[in-house]
Amino acid sequence: MKISSKMLKAAMLSGLVLVVGGCATSRDVFVPPCKPAAPVLEWYEPDQGGIYYPERSVTNLMLYIEQLNDCIDYYQVNPG
Repeated sequence: MKISSKMLKAAMLSGLVLVVGGCATSRDVFVPPCKPAAPVLEWYEPDQGGIYYPERSVTNLMLYIEQLNDCIDYYQVNPG
């Protein structure tokens, strides 16, 4: 069975429309979760005044800041 050039062009155009349409909608489907939960921070007041954060609280805070920076980077590249 021989395929005419018109049928081949129509099939290629249909395939292209499906691929482009799929790419356009996948951006909306795969948005990273950019609302990280704020960490629970523990602190202690030493005798000399001020506050002291345990290492676990500092680590949790740094991870939270990193997640926020990832969200900022994502939305600068993909506005809207």
